[in-house]
Amino acid sequence: MKNSFNVIVVFFILFLFSCKTKNQPINSDSNVVDSVSVSYVDSVIVEEEKALEEFNERPINIDSVLKLNVDIEKEFISDSLYNAIGPVGEYQLYSGQVVAFTRLEKEGNVFAIVCPNIDSDFEENVKIDFYRLQNKKWIYLNSSEVDNVVYFQSVDLNNDGIFEIQSVGHFNMNGNCYNYFFGFNALESKFYNGGNFFSSQYNFKPNDSRIDVNYEGSWYAPNIKSIYYWKNQRLIPFKEVEVGLKYPDMNRKPSYYIKYSENLNLDKDSVQFIYKKTYRGKKLNDFFDNFFENK
Repeated sequence: MKNSFNVIVVFFILFLFSCKTKNQPINSDSNVVDSVSVSYVDSVIVEEEKALEEFNERPINIDSVLKLNVDIEKEFISDSLYNAIGPVGEYQLYSGQVVAFTRLEKEGNVFAIVCPNIDSDFEENVKIDFYRLQNKKWIYLNSSEVDNVVYFQSVDLNNDGIFEIQSVGHFNMNGNCYNYFFGFNALESKFYNGGNFFSSQYNFKPNDSRIDVNYEGSWYAPNIKSIYYWKNQRLIPFKEVEVGLKYPDMNRKPSYYIKYSENLNLDKDSVQFIYKKTYRGKKLNDFFDNFFENK
């Protein structure tokens, strides 16, 4: 019996050691770590200072990261964008900070897109800073605000060979998120906030400078289909159709409406209401189902 007890104790101790993980859930700390570095070795890499506490993530010093990456241009091809730091990317940091590096065109300048906010989940809006690399120095260009951001990606919205920046936000319970788009004005050396939509279902059609967006939320929310065009570095709404419950009440027999709006001349910042009627009949069903294919 004594030998059996000793064996059990030994196994229990071994079990405790095996369960101790080096990557536990981490909490942000208000102290900034200056020595977290990013360097290029085939791709962007972040190395933590050995003295950094094992289970305590701290926000990084953005200026230090930028200064340590003045040679990053050696890594880029025409359409690449590295999310170096953030919830997704080479180094996963959950303090709300995001850093990405990119070229907008072949052999063009290298830019840094930075969200310096700490714990951006709790802010109403977060700031994005834009920098251009020039003579191994990062030159601040301008800033803009978005609802929230998880990562950045580059997309050529109008097939002109010059990429725009897309900011992708946090997904909600229905899988939808904010998508902001930024275009660069070379004459003004400035990134313009071209607008946004809230959905995770969309289709880029760069040959037509067009984006088709489908929004589906909770059971009581309307299903909205929207067509946008990227024009003069702005997201311009073209057409929109909405189908929803007349009375969002689970105890009532469902009855639906359809609402249609348009901006055919692309000369306004929003679509103009055209009609709203009861949603029934083959004609209206076909119109909604084939909205993106309709002429």
